[in-house]
Amino acid sequence: MELIPAIRARLAQLDAGAKDALASGQRAALWRAQQHAARTTHSVEDLRRYCLDELEPRLLDEEDENDYLRGFRQGFQAVLKDIRRVETRRSRRLGDRPA
Repeated sequence: MELIPAIRARLAQLDAGAKDALASGQRAALWRAQQHAARTTHSVEDLRRYCLDELEPRLLDEEDENDYLRGFRQGFQAVLKDIRRVETRRSRRLGDRPA
């Protein structure tokens, strides 16, 4: 899946940076998304659904989140941004083709 390099790049940035709870939560989310994307039977839409499912509200409200959970949420949101970026680029390429 074309999103795996983007996820790996985000993980590499985190590995080079801070080692706090926020970064740890982001790493966990990115790692899970990468594992999901690596399955050959999963499409980009499957990855989107997986990320959205992981972002569903759990037992804590956003204001009660700790740094790890906030990072976890931010990691999945970053993957969703990458999905939108890839799809936008793809639709522009398809739209630019002559009919």
